[in-house]
Amino acid sequence: MKIRIRRILFPILFCLAVACLIELPLAQTMLFGDDVILWDTLFRAIVAVPMLVHLYREDSVFRGKEHWNGKIAAAVFFGGAGISLAFGFAVKTLQIPGAVLADESLFTGNLWLEAVVLLAASPVLEEYFFRGVLYGRCKELVSAPAAAFMTAAFFGVFHWDLVQGIYSFFMGLILAYLMEKTNTVKAPVVFHFAANLAALVLAVL
Repeated sequence: MKIRIRRILFPILFCLAVACLIELPLAQTMLFGDDVILWDTLFRAIVAVPMLVHLYREDSVFRGKEHWNGKIAAAVFFGGAGISLAFGFAVKTLQIPGAVLADESLFTGNLWLEAVVLLAASPVLEEYFFRGVLYGRCKELVSAPAAAFMTAAFFGVFHWDLVQGIYSFFMGLILAYLMEKTNTVKAPVVFHFAANLAALVLAVL
């Protein structure tokens, strides 16, 4: 039991340490201006992803055979894009203030940086951590549905915004389901990439 708990705590504490390592210096400078959140995510991905990939590969002995092919990838991609577009249109139609503020913190106008962070750094960093490592290790202590709920709740809190948090919680449940059914982090990464791509296109338009 203690070993299993340590296996869950290690990636969490590691990512918290990386966040502090990156955010403390960023808080002392105005060099990055309004793009600071995007740069923060990019720097955290550069530092943390190699270790997360290592942990994910280390845990491969606990996962079953991958269920992944072109048809599944396409279905995951269009599913992610569709859900993101539906949420985006709902937010614009209902004119939800909190969601608008959350969007403004990410869609700063620096398109190349938005693209790099939202389409690469964020999906890879978050999916390797939440679904690739944390979800599988939580399943060593609790059932798959409980692990999905726990990681989805953590994923929602991670976004620090009520509207985005609720959206991220439900997205987290879907992403955990994809991880469970495919036994590969490729599925949640593709879904997350597609969702962010749709949100980026919607913001630009």
